[in-house]
Parts: sequence; C-alpha cells; structure tokens
Amino acid sequence: MLQSSLGFHTITLTLSLLYDEVWQLIADFLTYREKTGDIEMYRFKNGKPIIYYPSSFLPPKVTIEFKDRERYGDGDRGINWCIRKSEWSNDYFDYIIEATINPKILAGIKDYLTAATYNDIDLAAANFNKISQEISPLLHSFSNYRISRIDYCVNISLDEFIPECTPMRFMNLIKRSNIPPHYEEWMKYDDTAHRMKSRPESFYLKSKSVNINCYSKYLQLLNKSEERVKKKRSPIDQETIDASRNIYRFEVQCKYHKIFSMSQKAKEAGDRSINKYKSLLDPIICTTIVSDYYKKVIGKGDWYTLSTAIQIIKSKGFNSQKEQHLINALKDVSRCRSLAKAKESCPIEKIGTFTRTLKELENLNINPVTIPREWHIEYIPNFLRSYLDQLSESNFDHSDQNMKANYYAAVQHENYNDYEIFRSPI
Repeated sequence: MLQSSLGFHTITLTLSLLYDEVWQLIADFLTYREKTGDIEMYRFKNGKPIIYYPSSFLPPKVTIEFKDRERYGDGDRGINWCIRKSEWSNDYFDYIIEATINPKILAGIKDYLTAATYNDIDLAAANFNKISQEISPLLHSFSNYRISRIDYCVNISLDEFIPECTPMRFMNLIKRSNIPPHYEEWMKYDDTAHRMKSRPESFYLKSKSVNINCYSKYLQLLNKSEERVKKKRSPIDQETIDASRNIYRFEVQCKYHKIFSMSQKAKEAGDRSINKYKSLLDPIICTTIVSDYYKKVIGKGDWYTLSTAIQIIKSKGFNSQKEQHLINALKDVSRCRSLAKAKESCPIEKIGTFTRTLKELENLNINPVTIPREWHIEYIPNFLRSYLDQLSESNFDHSDQNMKANYYAAVQHENYNDYEIFRSPI
C-alpha cells in the first residue's frame, strides 16, 4: 500500500446571505451552541479571537468551529464556518457563509496523511448536509454552495523513492527551484537575521489566482498540534506525527479567480450544477493541476550531480555550441544556488537563450538544479513521475485501475488545457 497519494485536501464553499438571514443564522448558531456546547463562535480583535456574543451590531466577520469534545475524539469534524461580508459586493448588506471542509475528516476518516479523492466526496457531502440541518435550514445542502477554492495536492513519501534523500535535503532541492512569472516567494522579517526570510520547512509561492506550497507534513502537524494545545485542545496523536516524518506535500491552492475560470469551462462542457464539484474534483483534473504546477516550479527532469549531468549532455553528440549552452546553464544555476536566482541574474538580452536552454534540459530529463556533490548521491528521480510509475506497478481494484488510467492520460498530455479536459462527459 503506497503512502504517497494525490488528490485534494481542503475545499472552500460559499453561499450568499441576505442581511436578515445573517441575523437568523447567527441566532441559530447561538441556539445550537447553548443546546449542545459543541461549537464556539468568535471574532478577531487586534489579531486575537474573542468569543462572540450577540450585540446590536453585526461584526464584519464571525468564525464558527467545533469545540474539542470528548465524544468527537480530537474535536476535528472537518468543517468550519465563517460568516462575513462579501468582498465582491458594494452593498453593505451582502454577506456570505463560507464553509471550509476537509473532505477526508468530514467523511469520518481520521487521516491527516492521505490526500482526499473523488471517492470521499459523497460521504463528506452527506455528513455536511446532516450537520448543517442540525444547526439551521439556512445552511442548506452541499449542492447549494459554490466552490470558491480547492487545495489540490500530492503527498510524497520520501521512503518510497529514495530513502537517502532526507527531508532536509529534499527541501534544499525544492527551495532551489523555479519561481514562475507573476509569483513571489512568501517571506517575513527575521529579527535575528535582520532580513526577510522564508520558512525553512516550506517553499511557498503566491500569486493572485493560485498559491503553490511545498512543505513538510511532519513540521506542519507539529505546529498544528502545538496550536491545538494553546487553544486547550488535545494534541495530534504522536503515532500520526511520527508517521508523517518523511512525507512532503506539494499543494496547489486554486483561489476564486482560478476556480471561477475552471467552473466556466466546466459549464461550457455541459456541467450545469451549481458547484461543479464532479468536474472540479475529477481525478484527471486533480492530476493535471498538480502536474502542471509541479512542472512549472520543480520541473520534469530528474536531479543529478553537476558532473553526471555534464556527462549525459556530452554523450548526446550535440554540436559544440549547443553543448556549451547546456553546460553553462547548469553551471549558472549551480553557482547561483537556485534556478530562480540564475534567471534573475541573467542579462535581459540573454534571457531568451537561457529559457530555451532550460527547455532543452527538460527534454533531456535533466533538472537544472543539481545535487551537491558532498551528499554523495549521484541521482534522485522526479518524485511525481516516480509516484505515478509506482502506482502503475501496484495492485489495485477496478476503480483504482480507472483512476490510474486517468492519471496517465493527464500526465502524458502536457498540452492539456482546462477546456480540453472538460470536453469529456462528466
């Protein structure tokens, strides 16, 4: 059984509310809180959560989540709500209810390490409807909501591909990867270093429509567990944390503009549902989205040492000029210690040649980021391709065989765009 997995892990749903409905819904939440004690409601003041009690005014934002109750184990039921003013309306009275769900947890599967798949959605939606109706009819059903964000992801277990590549080394390689146009790396000011720095455990790129994050599940769960303890909740069990030690997640956070565009194309292809979840969560879509952004950031090729990559290039019999262009590109990336910095330092009159050379390296299945020779590792495979290869060699039931075929259909057609994907019947 593979530890690695591909799919999605968080979905954000939105539903419009009238002003009077907001007050009624808050009253229903308050009634549910008083009756069961299962949820807490709060608003933020100076960045700190303040328990919410009704008053004569409606705050711009009220967050609702389940409390840590003994009968719910770790207290995480896979759904949180937020009532807030709509950012897309000029009307002061236009509010929305936003539901953020973890489909795996909401489906009753207490699993922090495996990505959710299309097979989890039906049960997650049924539980969403059940919980919502227990609280208020104004929460409606899953099918009434629009999807405003999906976090697609692949969870990679390093143990399954190359155990010698430790988590620290893996992040070292990832942080040397590409930063596509219109993206910037997330950083914050470090008081010790007196400069802007990124998180050591992640490579987080942001844009207006899509964020890309590659991070350690182990460190993420440690931080999440500590946050739970600070909120006087039970920590994540140690067995789960230990099992996540060598798992990394490559995550593509598709925000409103991207999801809206994909939904429009799904509609053109015949999906008339409100939230388009059957289209947006299809295995082909999940794999295509993850593969597309993985290639943009990390690349298609395998990692080699600089000397090994040069040997491969020299063995191809290229003319001396092309051979030198390829070798110089590798040396530039190695000298700058990252592909993004090599591109940044490249003179503007040479950037076209440099970009074409990177494409040629990709065609040779060589990642321009090379392995430091002091690691004494000559070769590290492309993790996403290795996962898909290993998936094909494993024993699966009939439904998994179909999913496997969809994965390969998506990956092999590199020029897929969203419209082409959605042309097939849903």
